[in-house]
Amino acid sequence: MSRGEINVDPVHDEFFKAQDLADALVREAIQNSLDARGRGRSIVRVRFRLAGGDHALAAESAAHYLRGLETHLDLPSFAAMPFLVVEDSGTRGLVGDPGEDPELDDHGGERNDFYYFWRNVGRSGKGEIDRGRWGLGKAVFSVSSRIHTMFGLTRRADDHRRLLLGQSVLKTHVIGGRRFAPYGFFANTGRDDFPQAIEEPRELERFIADFGLERDDSGLSIVIPFPREEDLRFEAIVASAIRQYFYPITRGDLVVTVEEQHRKITINSRTIEGDASDPGIARLCALARWSMTLPEHEWIVVSEPAASGVPKWRDDALSGAVLDAVRRRFEQSERLAFRVRVPVRRRRGRAIAHFDVVLEKDDALRRGEHHFIRRGITIPEVKSVRDKPVRALLIADDETLSTFLGDAENPAHSDWSERNDKIRNLYEQGASTLRYVKNAIAQIASMLTTPAAGRATDLLSDIFSIATPEEGDSIAAGEQSNRELDRGENPAPGDSTAAPPGAVRIVRIAGGFTLQGTGKNGDAARRWIVDMAYRTRSGDPFRKYSRYDFAMGRNGVTWKSDGAIVAVARDNRLELAPQRSDFQLTVTGFDHRRDLVVRVSRKDDDAPEAELH
Repeated sequence: MSRGEINVDPVHDEFFKAQDLADALVREAIQNSLDARGRGRSIVRVRFRLAGGDHALAAESAAHYLRGLETHLDLPSFAAMPFLVVEDSGTRGLVGDPGEDPELDDHGGERNDFYYFWRNVGRSGKGEIDRGRWGLGKAVFSVSSRIHTMFGLTRRADDHRRLLLGQSVLKTHVIGGRRFAPYGFFANTGRDDFPQAIEEPRELERFIADFGLERDDSGLSIVIPFPREEDLRFEAIVASAIRQYFYPITRGDLVVTVEEQHRKITINSRTIEGDASDPGIARLCALARWSMTLPEHEWIVVSEPAASGVPKWRDDALSGAVLDAVRRRFEQSERLAFRVRVPVRRRRGRAIAHFDVVLEKDDALRRGEHHFIRRGITIPEVKSVRDKPVRALLIADDETLSTFLGDAENPAHSDWSERNDKIRNLYEQGASTLRYVKNAIAQIASMLTTPAAGRATDLLSDIFSIATPEEGDSIAAGEQSNRELDRGENPAPGDSTAAPPGAVRIVRIAGGFTLQGTGKNGDAARRWIVDMAYRTRSGDPFRKYSRYDFAMGRNGVTWKSDGAIVAVARDNRLELAPQRSDFQLTVTGFDHRRDLVVRVSRKDDDAPEAELH
């Protein structure tokens, strides 16, 4: 670098730190492959191969590819090199003139995937309907390497040329008084030090043989040397591929193979249910398959909102007769499929787009299971209300809506945000439109849930309720309070704690309680601390005590003792010095509408002896 250049370090690691690395790698790699899908309905095949141990590349072979990099990594030499291969087929490969800069050279408007993949960061040449359009996803390949390096061999569908290039993404660094830029290339040097792709057949065949590539047809092969093996495990890659791409796999658009030494698994539309370790995946795949074979006339159409105004869900989204019919089907646990029309208002015009919602009722679910899918990729962090027990897929394949949702997507392809600049600047009512899509599953599930006829006397019973104990249930002296707090017990007046030898008994009375000594010799020698508090819905009631609740000697809270001296009476605490072993203390004046918790402990060790609720 020259002395006047600005020093800028790549921040790729920071971008991916908040993500699971296996998820990020699988998501970005497969998304790139699906975006580069060949003509027609060709099947995209993506292969992940982990090569370590005996399958690692020998040190002398590795040195050929890493020679010149040792100094920049401050490593004297390289041992055998484990590696990870990610390659696809059924795609067009990295097309475009590898020696040109389409932004400076006259290229006739042709797309140049090669240029944007290797020579751009944060800038993408992808179209509006593609899954990935930020130009950041490819950075996951170098981030996945301990030496921040990757190699790529592509075979192109248009001219069948094979091109090899490598790239290291380090930080700005100084060696021997010279400053070096972060990006280094494994390449042939062209004019103006422009790194040119390697095309020599001998070099290409050596690369293919060394890394065990399958490059007979068009596509892209990525080699990641020294992968972060603790994050990129065989099981993690399999689970991630199934979880994030179950829909295109089930539809037959995608096949994923994962290999490691003597293990190999191929995930396709026939095997995905058996390959998944999560039993919920099988139910998702079954729901997806059902929607893929559903005749057109069985889809329930939800018309677009009013032509003018903000898009919002209304009670009349479905007519009364249609709603009654689908509610009956829903209550009978039938699967339902909705085609929802929505206006997308771009600054230059308005179009009616659509998305699909397919769902089924499952009372075994504790909360709704919602999956949002844009052109095959699952968007995992979309927030929605999930209070209904439904399993649902929202599928956005419509070109107009996919473009809109892609503009709302974050660089990690994990969420849709209405605060995205493109949503604000390119669309009218973009935030409301996005909200309409994100709330669709919850709104439809709510419409399908038939309200009970008549008055619901127990509507809020889970919030405003006090459970009562079974007859004869009591609190043993010396027992902790957690069990009773969890069960919400509220003994009736006259109930008491059990009284094993050497303990005290607490008896509930109207507006308070009575503490009784058991008459056991030696009890009189002990001093007792009595703490009181009103029970709270959560947390420790004694920590949450407030003088506004009550206080000893104030607002009618009084005590009377027999055979004991009250040495301290302050706030919610009494300290008792028994004079007889059968002493008695009565405290009254508490709010009868609230649950009182009483804790009695020895002063010497402060260990709870007995409690009453």
